[in-house]
Amino acid sequence: MYAVLHPSNFFAQAAVHQRPELRKKPFVVLDGEPPSETVFAANNSARSLGVEIGMTRLHVEAFSEVIALRRVIEHEHTAHASLHHVACMFSPRIELVEERPGTYALDVSGMDLLYGDAGQLANKLRQSVMTAGFLANVAVAENFHAAVSLASSRTGVSVVPPGGEAHAIGQLPLTALHLTPEHEATFATWGIRTCADLAALAETELISRLGQVGKKLHSLACGTWPHLMFPMEASFEAGLVERMELDFPVEELERLLFLISRMTTTLLERVRGKARAIAALRVILRLDGGAQHERTVRPALPLQDTPTLLKLIQLDLETHPPCAAILGLELHAQSAVPYRAQHGLFLPQSPEPGQLEVMLARMRKLLGEKRVGSPELTDDHRPNAFRMVPFAPPQPRRNERPSLSTPIALRVSRPPQMVGVALTNQVPVRVFWDGASYVVRDAAGPVRVSGQWWSEANWCREEWDVRLENASAERLCRIAFDPRSRCWYVQGTYD
Repeated sequence: MYAVLHPSNFFAQAAVHQRPELRKKPFVVLDGEPPSETVFAANNSARSLGVEIGMTRLHVEAFSEVIALRRVIEHEHTAHASLHHVACMFSPRIELVEERPGTYALDVSGMDLLYGDAGQLANKLRQSVMTAGFLANVAVAENFHAAVSLASSRTGVSVVPPGGEAHAIGQLPLTALHLTPEHEATFATWGIRTCADLAALAETELISRLGQVGKKLHSLACGTWPHLMFPMEASFEAGLVERMELDFPVEELERLLFLISRMTTTLLERVRGKARAIAALRVILRLDGGAQHERTVRPALPLQDTPTLLKLIQLDLETHPPCAAILGLELHAQSAVPYRAQHGLFLPQSPEPGQLEVMLARMRKLLGEKRVGSPELTDDHRPNAFRMVPFAPPQPRRNERPSLSTPIALRVSRPPQMVGVALTNQVPVRVFWDGASYVVRDAAGPVRVSGQWWSEANWCREEWDVRLENASAERLCRIAFDPRSRCWYVQGTYD
């Protein structure tokens, strides 16, 4: 059993899907290079005024009420993605009918347990397509080609009982069979106008005149031509795109966020349908003058919350505002498996991922991009050398047996504390630290290290590991001498 949804005048609907305010106005879609643009699609209002497919822009401009739009391929891709998303809600086996743009065939065998009988399923499918912003015809039949012909030629919902395909498509014009111009001319010469007329011809006589094509056309007219379905395996990630064109330039961020909120909600509904979350959101703003402003919001954990994603986009755009007014925007989402962690009664509670990400975004806006994140050691000999990387929560730890050995840790002093050092034969023998005098009992060194001699940030030092002692305390620490400043300081103490 097949259910076919066919949005009539698909290209016009794809254009008006991005600009809903044009639904009740006459408009045409122009294709081609200026100035030789021609009408590629037109809505019924424009056709009623006399506009025809193939007219030039000059002819269209003679109709003062008709609005001329340029064809945008990305809008058609977005419309395809929306229809495909609706179709995926009703069947896992979907095929795109390539010869009829925007038409999808669904294998609905066994779906009656979820959506009721064929009539109820067809009505629910059409209602879902209308909710997505499209007008579509829906036909249900056991024969694939009969369902396609009915959906493309009959308005509304058509349900064909088993074995009734020939009767259902009998009154349809021959154009419902998607004939070639040569065959249309041939049948017009013979006086064949409907599918029933073609089905009434003798099959052998038709084959003798048209060859094997005649057999196929006769079977199509009878609703008996078989079909081997090839379900499409469209990439789910490729469909996570939302685009919008603006009628006039927008400069205020608040007005832009209103549109982004609606687009983000639509993307979240798609990823939730696959039990996933949004791991990254790429915002592309087309600016007045032809430039683009692109930003990517990548939370530390995949999110399923529209307000949090919207707040992250707002903070990012406030930190990196566009340089001109905005004429259009695109949102590209990347999905991932939602993060789930098992909490314990005796473990410290961690903050909510969304709240934590918003707090980090606020700090980035206040302090700068390179001052917020997680410190990461660099592959460098310079002491205390590190860099900031984006914050990522650590993976849950497994129960590991603790090591019996306890390593010695150097507790680094930040900032380093200046000390006085007395030398004998270039070896420290006494250290004056915090108003106290210490005798150096043991010393290991010097360890001379240096780096970045090729730049102004060159550095060098002479390090000693010493054991200090006086009448009241004993300390194990590392002291260093900086030849550039000619001073000694404590780099850290050993625990």
